[in-house]
Amino acid sequence: MFFVSKISRMIIYMVAIAIAFLILGVSVRAGVASYSNVYVLDAEIENKKEISANDDLKIIFNQPVIFLDLDNIGINPNVDFDFDLDDNNRVLVLSHNEAFLGETKYEIDLNNVRGLSGLLLEDKKFVFYTKSKTKNDKIIKSDKKDFFSGFELSKNKYIPPETSRPKKEIEITPEFTEGKYIDVSISNQVMTLFEDGVKVNSFLISSGKYGMPTPLGTFSVKKKEPKHWSSTYGLWMPYSMNFYGAYYIHELPYWPSGYREGEDHLGMRVSHGCIRLGVGPAEYVFDWAEIGTSIYVHK
Repeated sequence: MFFVSKISRMIIYMVAIAIAFLILGVSVRAGVASYSNVYVLDAEIENKKEISANDDLKIIFNQPVIFLDLDNIGINPNVDFDFDLDDNNRVLVLSHNEAFLGETKYEIDLNNVRGLSGLLLEDKKFVFYTKSKTKNDKIIKSDKKDFFSGFELSKNKYIPPETSRPKKEIEITPEFTEGKYIDVSISNQVMTLFEDGVKVNSFLISSGKYGMPTPLGTFSVKKKEPKHWSSTYGLWMPYSMNFYGAYYIHELPYWPSGYREGEDHLGMRVSHGCIRLGVGPAEYVFDWAEIGTSIYVHK
Protein backbone atom coordinates (compact mmCIF):
# COMPACT_ATOMS: atom_id res chain seq x y z
CA MET A 1 0.00 0.00 0.00
CA PHE A 2 2.84 2.36 0.87
CA PHE A 3 4.51 1.57 -2.47
CA VAL A 4 1.33 2.30 -4.44
CA SER A 5 0.79 5.52 -2.55
CA LYS A 6 4.35 6.65 -3.25
CA ILE A 7 3.94 5.98 -6.97
CA SER A 8 0.68 7.93 -6.97
CA ARG A 9 2.36 10.91 -5.32
CA MET A 10 5.17 10.82 -7.87
CA ILE A 11 2.67 10.75 -10.75
CA ILE A 12 0.76 13.69 -9.25
CA TYR A 13 4.04 15.57 -8.74
CA MET A 14 5.17 14.97 -12.35
CA VAL A 15 1.76 16.03 -13.73
CA ALA A 16 1.94 19.23 -11.65
CA ILE A 17 5.41 20.01 -13.02
CA ALA A 18 4.21 19.41 -16.59
CA ILE A 19 1.24 21.73 -16.08
CA ALA A 20 3.54 24.40 -14.60
CA PHE A 21 5.87 24.22 -17.60
CA LEU A 22 2.89 24.38 -19.95
CA ILE A 23 1.59 27.53 -18.23
CA LEU A 24 5.07 29.05 -18.23
CA GLY A 25 5.45 28.32 -21.95
CA VAL A 26 2.13 29.97 -22.77
CA SER A 27 3.06 33.01 -20.68
CA VAL A 28 6.42 33.38 -22.40
CA ARG A 29 4.84 33.11 -25.86
CA ALA A 30 2.20 35.65 -24.88
CA GLY A 31 4.93 37.93 -23.59
CA VAL A 32 6.88 37.66 -26.83
CA ALA A 33 3.72 38.43 -28.81
CA SER A 34 2.96 41.45 -26.63
CA TYR A 35 6.47 42.86 -26.68
CA SER A 36 7.74 41.67 -30.05
CA ASN A 37 9.38 45.05 -30.67
CA VAL A 38 11.91 44.18 -27.95
CA TYR A 39 13.16 41.27 -30.04
CA VAL A 40 13.23 43.01 -33.43
CA LEU A 41 14.85 46.31 -34.39
CA ASP A 42 13.23 47.87 -37.44
CA ALA A 43 12.48 51.28 -38.97
CA GLU A 44 10.28 52.87 -41.65
CA ILE A 45 9.82 56.22 -43.36
CA GLU A 46 6.95 58.20 -41.86
CA ASN A 47 3.72 57.84 -43.86
CA LYS A 48 4.93 58.74 -47.33
CA LYS A 49 7.54 58.02 -49.96
CA GLU A 50 7.07 61.19 -51.98
CA ILE A 51 8.09 64.54 -50.48
CA SER A 52 8.66 68.13 -51.50
CA ALA A 53 12.20 69.27 -52.24
CA ASN A 54 12.48 71.20 -48.96
CA ASP A 55 10.73 68.74 -46.64
CA ASP A 56 12.59 67.13 -43.78
CA LEU A 57 12.48 63.36 -43.70
CA LYS A 58 11.37 61.35 -40.66
CA ILE A 59 12.34 57.76 -39.98
CA ILE A 60 10.56 55.98 -37.13
CA PHE A 61 12.15 53.14 -35.15
CA ASN A 62 10.05 50.54 -33.35
CA GLN A 63 12.20 50.94 -30.20
CA PRO A 64 14.56 53.58 -28.78
CA VAL A 65 17.96 53.84 -30.44
CA ILE A 66 21.07 54.04 -28.25
CA PHE A 67 23.78 54.23 -30.92
CA LEU A 68 23.58 56.25 -34.13
CA ASP A 69 25.86 58.86 -35.68
CA LEU A 70 26.36 60.52 -39.07
CA ASP A 71 28.49 57.64 -40.35
CA ASN A 72 25.54 55.27 -39.92
CA ILE A 73 23.40 57.21 -42.44
CA GLY A 74 23.94 57.39 -46.19
CA ILE A 75 21.90 59.23 -48.85
CA ASN A 76 22.29 58.69 -52.59
CA PRO A 77 22.41 60.98 -54.56
CA ASN A 78 24.48 62.66 -51.88
CA VAL A 79 23.07 65.71 -50.10
CA ASP A 80 24.44 67.67 -47.15
CA PHE A 81 22.22 67.00 -44.13
CA ASP A 82 22.01 67.05 -40.33
CA PHE A 83 20.15 64.57 -38.15
CA ASP A 84 18.41 64.63 -34.80
CA LEU A 85 16.57 62.13 -32.60
CA ASP A 86 13.44 63.04 -30.65
CA ASP A 87 13.33 62.92 -26.83
CA ASN A 88 12.34 59.24 -26.91
CA ASN A 89 15.14 58.34 -29.32
CA ARG A 90 12.62 56.73 -31.68
CA VAL A 91 12.14 59.32 -34.43
CA LEU A 92 15.10 60.23 -36.62
CA VAL A 93 14.71 63.58 -38.41
CA LEU A 94 16.94 64.27 -41.41
CA SER A 95 17.09 68.00 -42.12
CA HIS A 96 19.04 68.92 -45.23
CA ASN A 97 21.24 71.98 -45.60
CA GLU A 98 20.50 72.09 -49.31
CA ALA A 99 17.24 71.27 -51.06
CA PHE A 100 16.69 67.86 -52.57
CA LEU A 101 16.65 67.73 -56.36
CA GLY A 102 13.15 67.81 -57.81
CA GLU A 103 11.61 64.67 -59.32
CA THR A 104 14.45 62.44 -58.20
CA LYS A 105 14.70 59.00 -56.68
CA TYR A 106 16.71 58.96 -53.44
CA GLU A 107 17.99 55.99 -51.46
CA ILE A 108 18.75 56.04 -47.73
CA ASP A 109 20.95 53.38 -46.13
CA LEU A 110 21.09 52.85 -42.35
CA ASN A 111 24.03 50.76 -41.15
CA ASN A 112 24.95 49.38 -37.72
CA VAL A 113 22.32 51.25 -35.71
CA ARG A 114 21.86 49.75 -32.25
CA GLY A 115 18.57 49.66 -30.38
CA LEU A 116 17.73 49.63 -26.68
CA SER A 117 17.35 45.84 -26.84
CA GLY A 118 20.99 45.59 -27.86
CA LEU A 119 20.05 44.38 -31.33
CA LEU A 120 21.83 45.79 -34.36
CA LEU A 121 20.14 47.11 -37.50
CA GLU A 122 22.98 46.17 -39.82
CA ASP A 123 21.55 47.25 -43.17
CA LYS A 124 18.19 48.93 -43.81
CA LYS A 125 17.42 50.61 -47.14
CA PHE A 126 14.65 53.09 -47.95
CA VAL A 127 13.53 54.66 -51.21
CA PHE A 128 11.72 57.97 -51.53
CA TYR A 129 10.94 60.39 -54.34
CA THR A 130 10.84 64.14 -54.54
CA LYS A 131 8.08 66.09 -56.24
CA SER A 132 8.59 68.77 -58.87
CA LYS A 133 10.03 71.98 -57.49
CA THR A 134 7.66 74.92 -57.20
CA LYS A 135 8.25 78.65 -57.19
CA ASN A 136 8.03 78.54 -53.38
CA ASP A 137 10.98 76.17 -53.02
CA LYS A 138 14.15 77.82 -51.82
CA ILE A 139 16.96 77.93 -54.36
CA ILE A 140 20.34 76.83 -53.09
CA LYS A 141 23.43 76.98 -55.23
CA SER A 142 25.08 73.64 -55.74
CA ASP A 143 27.80 72.28 -57.97
CA LYS A 144 26.14 68.87 -58.05
CA LYS A 145 25.34 67.29 -61.39
CA ASP A 146 21.82 66.67 -62.55
CA PHE A 147 20.56 63.25 -61.49
CA PHE A 148 17.46 63.19 -63.67
CA SER A 149 18.79 60.64 -66.13
CA GLY A 150 17.49 57.15 -65.49
CA PHE A 151 14.55 58.28 -63.36
CA GLU A 152 11.05 58.12 -64.77
CA LEU A 153 9.56 61.03 -62.82
CA SER A 154 12.03 63.45 -64.35
CA LYS A 155 11.85 66.71 -66.23
CA ASN A 156 12.15 64.51 -69.34
CA LYS A 157 9.04 62.55 -68.33
CA TYR A 158 7.27 60.97 -71.27
CA ILE A 159 4.10 62.89 -72.20
CA PRO A 160 1.68 60.67 -74.16
CA PRO A 161 -0.30 61.88 -77.18
CA GLU A 162 -3.65 63.47 -76.44
CA THR A 163 -5.45 60.37 -77.71
CA SER A 164 -3.74 58.21 -75.07
CA ARG A 165 -4.27 60.47 -72.06
CA PRO A 166 -6.97 59.52 -69.52
CA LYS A 167 -9.91 61.89 -69.80
CA LYS A 168 -10.13 62.34 -66.03
CA GLU A 169 -7.79 62.00 -63.09
CA ILE A 170 -8.39 58.76 -61.21
CA GLU A 171 -7.06 57.72 -57.81
CA ILE A 172 -5.48 54.28 -57.82
CA THR A 173 -4.16 52.84 -54.56
CA PRO A 174 -1.04 50.88 -55.53
CA GLU A 175 -1.33 47.13 -55.03
CA PHE A 176 2.44 46.83 -54.55
CA THR A 177 4.75 49.35 -52.92
CA GLU A 178 8.12 47.90 -53.89
CA GLY A 179 9.58 47.81 -57.36
CA LYS A 180 7.85 48.38 -60.69
CA TYR A 181 4.38 47.16 -61.49
CA ILE A 182 1.67 47.76 -64.12
CA ASP A 183 -1.84 48.49 -62.87
CA VAL A 184 -4.77 48.00 -65.26
CA SER A 185 -8.21 49.32 -64.31
CA ILE A 186 -10.84 47.74 -66.57
CA SER A 187 -13.70 50.00 -65.41
CA ASN A 188 -11.64 53.13 -66.14
CA GLN A 189 -9.83 51.69 -69.17
CA VAL A 190 -6.60 53.11 -67.77
CA MET A 191 -3.13 51.65 -67.29
CA THR A 192 -1.01 53.17 -64.51
CA LEU A 193 2.70 52.52 -64.02
CA PHE A 194 4.00 52.50 -60.44
CA GLU A 195 7.49 52.28 -59.00
CA ASP A 196 7.97 51.80 -55.26
CA GLY A 197 4.36 52.88 -54.69
CA VAL A 198 4.75 56.13 -56.65
CA LYS A 199 2.82 56.81 -59.86
CA VAL A 200 5.09 57.12 -62.90
CA ASN A 201 2.61 57.59 -65.76
CA SER A 202 -0.86 56.58 -66.99
CA PHE A 203 -2.43 55.83 -70.38
CA LEU A 204 -5.77 55.01 -71.93
CA ILE A 205 -6.13 51.38 -72.98
CA SER A 206 -8.56 49.17 -74.84
CA SER A 207 -9.31 45.89 -73.06
CA GLY A 208 -11.38 42.85 -73.97
CA LYS A 209 -14.88 43.38 -75.30
CA TYR A 210 -17.95 41.92 -73.65
CA GLY A 211 -17.93 38.18 -74.27
CA MET A 212 -14.11 38.16 -74.65
CA PRO A 213 -12.99 39.81 -71.38
CA THR A 214 -9.45 40.47 -70.28
CA PRO A 215 -8.58 38.09 -67.42
CA LEU A 216 -8.47 39.65 -63.95
CA GLY A 217 -5.79 38.90 -61.39
CA THR A 218 -2.11 39.27 -60.66
CA PHE A 219 0.29 38.33 -63.43
CA SER A 220 3.78 39.20 -64.63
CA VAL A 221 5.58 39.92 -67.89
CA LYS A 222 6.56 36.50 -69.20
CA LYS A 223 7.85 37.33 -72.69
CA LYS A 224 8.60 40.46 -74.73
CA GLU A 225 8.55 40.72 -78.53
CA PRO A 226 9.07 43.92 -80.54
CA LYS A 227 6.54 42.61 -83.07
CA HIS A 228 4.33 39.59 -82.43
CA TRP A 229 2.36 37.89 -85.22
CA SER A 230 -1.12 36.67 -84.27
CA SER A 231 -1.89 33.67 -86.45
CA THR A 232 -5.37 33.50 -84.91
CA TYR A 233 -6.41 36.92 -86.23
CA GLY A 234 -3.83 37.42 -89.00
CA LEU A 235 -2.36 40.71 -87.71
CA TRP A 236 0.75 42.23 -86.17
CA MET A 237 0.90 43.24 -82.49
CA PRO A 238 3.85 45.63 -81.98
CA TYR A 239 5.62 45.93 -78.61
CA SER A 240 3.96 42.81 -77.24
CA MET A 241 4.34 41.60 -73.67
CA ASN A 242 2.77 38.24 -72.88
CA PHE A 243 1.33 37.99 -69.36
CA TYR A 244 -1.08 35.03 -69.38
CA GLY A 245 -1.90 32.30 -71.91
CA ALA A 246 -2.50 34.01 -75.26
CA TYR A 247 -3.08 37.43 -73.66
CA TYR A 248 -0.71 40.32 -74.35
CA ILE A 249 -0.17 43.99 -73.66
CA HIS A 250 0.59 45.50 -77.07
CA GLU A 251 0.31 48.51 -79.37
CA LEU A 252 -2.81 48.99 -81.53
CA PRO A 253 -2.58 46.11 -84.03
CA TYR A 254 -2.25 46.40 -87.77
CA TRP A 255 -2.89 44.06 -90.68
CA PRO A 256 -0.48 43.11 -93.51
CA SER A 257 -2.40 45.55 -95.71
CA GLY A 258 -1.16 48.36 -93.47
CA TYR A 259 -4.54 49.12 -91.90
CA ARG A 260 -4.24 49.84 -88.18
CA GLU A 261 -6.81 49.75 -85.37
CA GLY A 262 -7.96 53.32 -84.71
CA GLU A 263 -6.78 55.47 -81.80
CA ASP A 264 -10.44 56.39 -81.23
CA HIS A 265 -10.96 52.90 -79.80
CA LEU A 266 -8.72 53.67 -76.82
CA GLY A 267 -10.84 53.92 -73.69
CA MET A 268 -13.28 51.33 -75.06
CA ARG A 269 -13.59 47.57 -74.55
CA VAL A 270 -13.13 46.33 -78.09
CA SER A 271 -10.15 43.93 -78.07
CA HIS A 272 -10.23 40.13 -78.13
CA GLY A 273 -8.94 40.07 -74.53
CA CYS A 274 -5.52 41.68 -74.93
CA ILE A 275 -4.68 45.08 -73.46
CA ARG A 276 -4.05 47.58 -76.26
CA LEU A 277 -2.04 50.79 -75.95
CA GLY A 278 -1.70 53.69 -78.35
CA VAL A 279 1.21 54.42 -80.67
CA GLY A 280 3.99 55.79 -78.48
CA PRO A 281 2.81 54.65 -75.03
CA ALA A 282 3.13 50.98 -76.06
CA GLU A 283 6.82 51.42 -76.87
CA TYR A 284 7.35 53.42 -73.68
CA VAL A 285 5.76 50.70 -71.50
CA PHE A 286 7.64 48.00 -73.43
CA ASP A 287 10.98 49.71 -72.67
CA TRP A 288 10.02 50.52 -69.05
CA ALA A 289 8.89 47.04 -68.02
CA GLU A 290 11.19 44.08 -67.57
CA ILE A 291 10.63 40.33 -67.69
CA GLY A 292 9.01 39.55 -64.36
CA THR A 293 7.44 42.98 -63.81
CA SER A 294 4.13 42.48 -61.97
CA ILE A 295 0.82 43.21 -63.69
CA TYR A 296 -2.35 43.70 -61.67
CA VAL A 297 -5.60 43.66 -63.68
CA HIS A 298 -8.75 44.59 -61.78
CA LYS A 299 -12.25 45.94 -62.32
